[in-house]
Amino acid sequence: MTHLDLSLKEIDYEQPQGDGSNAVCATRHAWARVPAEPSAAERATLKDRIRALLKEKNAVMVSHYYVHPDLQDLAEETGGLVSDSLEMARFGRDHAATTLVVSGVRFMGETAKILSPEKRVLMPDPDANCSLDLGCPLPEFSAFCDAHPERRSPPAARSTWCVP
Repeated sequence: MTHLDLSLKEIDYEQPQGDGSNAVCATRHAWARVPAEPSAAERATLKDRIRALLKEKNAVMVSHYYVHPDLQDLAEETGGLVSDSLEMARFGRDHAATTLVVSGVRFMGETAKILSPEKRVLMPDPDANCSLDLGCPLPEFSAFCDAHPERRSPPAARSTWCVP
């Protein structure tokens, strides 16, 4: 079995200039586990293994536009989908597979589970997060929404659903 080194890397993003007095959510930092790129032979072996497991486990893979091209290829080659987060969740809901593998960030898996509570939803990396999500924690977002009731947000944005 191939072992990948998944060390945590901090990525500094440019932040808009200003005094910060009107800032509600910060997105200055994001964290990602970035594995070393496997060799061509290792990639082929991993892809073959994933294809077999998807078939064996009655699973379908959905991949977001910005995940690794190999994951996008696997999704399309095995009857899955490459799309945006909402369409990924809808596809998973409507697909006959009993297990949905979500290649994306955590909230995408959570959205898929909300739309398909009876399905098993798996995330290849449950620690994959979105800088926008991390930069705007629920308490701060809820306070903002409460202070500005004229603004609308999707109900899922204030939910506490978790992918088990």
